Amino acid sequence: MRPASLLQSVLLAAGLSIAAFTVSAQPTMKLKVASNYPATSLFSKVQQHYFDEVTKRTNGRVTFEYYYGGVLLKASDVYPGLSRGAVDIGFTVPAAFNPREYPLAGVTLPFVTENVQAASYAFRDWYNNTPEVQKEFQRNNVHVLLTIPAAENVLWSMKKVTTAADLKGMRIRTLLGPADALVALGATAVTVPYTDAIDLLTRGGVDAISTTPFEQGVKDGLPEMVNYLSPAARMGIFATVITSINLDKWKAMPKDLQEIFTSSANNALKFYATEQGKEVDESVDILLKAKKVQVVPMDAAEEKRWREATNDVIIKKYNAQVARVGADGTALLASYTALVRKYEKEYPYVTGIDRFVARKK
Repeated sequence: MRPASLLQSVLLAAGLSIAAFTVSAQPTMKLKVASNYPATSLFSKVQQHYFDEVTKRTNGRVTFEYYYGGVLLKASDVYPGLSRGAVDIGFTVPAAFNPREYPLAGVTLPFVTENVQAASYAFRDWYNNTPEVQKEFQRNNVHVLLTIPAAENVLWSMKKVTTAADLKGMRIRTLLGPADALVALGATAVTVPYTDAIDLLTRGGVDAISTTPFEQGVKDGLPEMVNYLSPAARMGIFATVITSINLDKWKAMPKDLQEIFTSSANNALKFYATEQGKEVDESVDILLKAKKVQVVPMDAAEEKRWREATNDVIIKKYNAQVARVGADGTALLASYTALVRKYEKEYPYVTGIDRFVARKK
């Protein structure tokens, strides 16, 4: 080998060694993730997909350690734990379990929309373009990564419900806006976690379960536990599951990693839309074979009565909540709703019960 070629080979080898050292020397981090949702839930599957993409795109610089099902933190402790750094990332519904700290985040009110995908993109844009909402999370030392709404609300009940009068005296497991609506119509709200509600239902502690996505109830076996399933006047999307990271952890993260988290979150929204649609179709398949439950559609006139009887109650409560922190609830709801209407035109959606009725014919 000529001297020049030998020198080039040595320099090339040295360059490769330096590059390899540089890659291996890059700091790595393992982030602890906690949620009250079980690992089998669609929400957890979306998080797993999201974080797998982050790990892949960072070449393993960022990995994750999962604590699902409330093993590490119960529902009401996820966001407080996240704020103080007990975990690095958490996902749940802070508007439901920590309403005093996150009043503005409760903008996902009943009767606004049944469209899951429209609500996904609307909440994302609403958060990104509304400083007051961003400050709400910053005050609590967290940074929002991903927002995915729960699918349409339904009512799983032992008693047949076709009118508001049927709700009188019923004990219903429910939270958030659906609870306000059902109470206004004469029901009694039992505000316990969903998993506890199933146990209560089997023991006669509640007469019905609401504030649960259609497909989740089906997959968890409710068609074989209750007698009736109602669309509950098409309350629609009632909550948004929000994934956040501890703000101190976020600020300490290099910009390139932050950008990967952000762009991967947008991909996760697309994944959620696809998987949620699949789960609804699978749930309809299960429901068509169910031997116990009877699906009871509600006529349009009755749906209108429910909306008119509860609209003021729902909106007044949200306005009162956000007024405590000096925010304008009317403006916040109007801006969110405008975004929903925009995305409803782009992404048509058919609810689970409507898909069931169409296939039942």
